[in-house]
Order: sequence, then C-alpha cells, then structure tokens
Amino acid sequence: MFIAVDIGNTNVTIGVFKDFNVLRSFKFETGLLKTSKKCAALIKDKLSLFLPPKEDVEGVYACSVVPSLNNNIRSILKPIFKSKVNVVGEDINAPVMNRYRIPSQVGQDRLINAYAGLKLYGAGLIIVDFGTAITFDVVSKKSEYLGGLIVPGLKLMQECLNKKTALLPYVELSRPMEIIGRDTVSSIRSGLVYGVASLCDGVIERLMNKECKGYKVISTGGDVELIKPYSSRISNIENFLILKGLRLIHNSQSRGR
Repeated sequence: MFIAVDIGNTNVTIGVFKDFNVLRSFKFETGLLKTSKKCAALIKDKLSLFLPPKEDVEGVYACSVVPSLNNNIRSILKPIFKSKVNVVGEDINAPVMNRYRIPSQVGQDRLINAYAGLKLYGAGLIIVDFGTAITFDVVSKKSEYLGGLIVPGLKLMQECLNKKTALLPYVELSRPMEIIGRDTVSSIRSGLVYGVASLCDGVIERLMNKECKGYKVISTGGDVELIKPYSSRISNIENFLILKGLRLIHNSQSRGR
C-alpha cells in the first residue's frame, strides 16, 4: 500500500493506493491538523474501515500548501504507518523543470499537478485546479512548467460576498436552476457558477489563442464537477491528480535508488 496526503488550505485528502489505483480516499478540514490527538484518532478510524492493521506501507508522501502544518502531519502519520512522511518541497522535489521567474514561489501542489499531467497526458498542457484558489498552470511542449494564473475559488467568492456586504446572505453552492436569478439566493448562485465557468472558458481560450495552441486541458479539484456542466472548455477530469502525482513521484524515487 502507498499513502498519499494532499494538505490544502480548506481540506486534507488522504488516499490509499494499491499499485496505481486509489483504493479509498477520505477528507477532513485542514484545521483539524492543529489538534494532533483528535486528528490521529480520526485517521485511524477511517483507515480501519478498509486497511488491514498489518498491511505493509511502502511509502507516505505529502503535498502541502500550509507549511506551518508540515511538522504536524509528520508527527501524526509517522506513528500510524511506522514510516517516514516525505513532504514534497522539503524531503523530496517534484521532478519537473520549473521555469517560474522565482522558482521557490510556486506552490508544490502546482508542480505536482504539472508532473502528474505530464506522466498521464504528455507535454503541452493547461491544468485547471478548482481549489480554495483556482489555478491555471501551463506545461510546455518541452515538458517545462512555465507558470500560470491564480484567481479566488468559489468558496472564497462565496464568503467574500457575504462578509463584505451588508445585505447579501451566505449561499450554499449548488447547480443554478437558470442563468437569470429570480431572487437574491438564486442570483448569487447563478453568478458564482456561471461566472466561474465563463472565467475558465475565457482564460483557456486566451491561452490557446496565444502560447498554448493545441494544448490539452486537464481539470481537477473539489469544485470541478459543479462547474463542468456550465463550461465548454473543461475536459479530462482527474479527481485525484495531486494524489496520483505523489504516487508517480514515489515511483520515480524508487527507480532512482
């Protein structure tokens, strides 16, 4: 078995691999990592449902965009799996050529997505990740990570409308019934979903019309399924792209030994 951990700003996702297949996955709020005992108990409880207690674990790899919690995840997972927790960017690196102007500024999640995309789809990619922030990342036909764009994600937009206005309510995210909202709630829901879908289509179209002609589009992240029906450009959905990237990095590290 191989354990992959994706620590995002909002949620932590843990995937259990058998060979290259995600056998099971589960997620919990990132803030829970601050309470080590409670978090460890939750993970053990989730794992007990499908991971035999004596199952050998060949590796534990983590991707984190919250560096302050990296030591927490190590202290929580090492006793559970009896294995070193390898954090990408600290213990190991994503094996992809990074052409960012200041390479250290690129989030490890974006580099792992780029590496996974290359391995799964080949060079010449636009990768859209619908997380707390929506990121667009470009991998050239020379297999180089070039950079991309960052915009607020759906939940950030949702919270900002509520917190920064006097009268707009907090609206649960779901598919809008129609594009023209007939009340405040449906207007916000329609604006968020159609707005983000149009933003994505517009950005992808601009990229394809300039530097990225003929590039493939890969989509991932927690909100991708919500946006997909309203977008003409979202394709090749990979729900576990970061987790698969961690598995692929482990494979490359193992072959290099």
